[in-house]
Amino acid sequence: MKNLSFIVLLILLSCAPKDTFQSQFPVPILEYFYEVIGNQTHFIIEFKEVVPVEIRLQKLYFRNNESQIEMTSNRKAIVVFSKPDIILDENPEKEFGNQPPNLKQPRFQLKVSEAIVEYKENGKIKHFKLTNVNEKSNK
Repeated sequence: MKNLSFIVLLILLSCAPKDTFQSQFPVPILEYFYEVIGNQTHFIIEFKEVVPVEIRLQKLYFRNNESQIEMTSNRKAIVVFSKPDIILDENPEKEFGNQPPNLKQPRFQLKVSEAIVEYKENGKIKHFKLTNVNEKSNK
């Protein structure tokens, strides 16, 4: 009986939901890149076609950060990640406003050149992995 319950427990644990990625995004993507402007990282996604109303872009996961996706037009989306300014001074009182680092575990284990787009299609949340993300110079 103990062996049976152990086997059932193993089966249940192996059936735990895992994050699966869509092999294709519902709208063809023209290009995606990021650029660093001051203490902000701007991640831009440009689509070949108009993003239909049924597709709701929600979040982008990139380099252990996550932020909401904002559509700037019907073919372009932007995500802005901001780093707070850190004050370094020999007087500790001047460093009072600094925030401690965020030690929260990231939702996805990604390489430096990968990002995840979270979107909702027909009421279901789906994920699509972007690979070979490159920095574009803002000059």
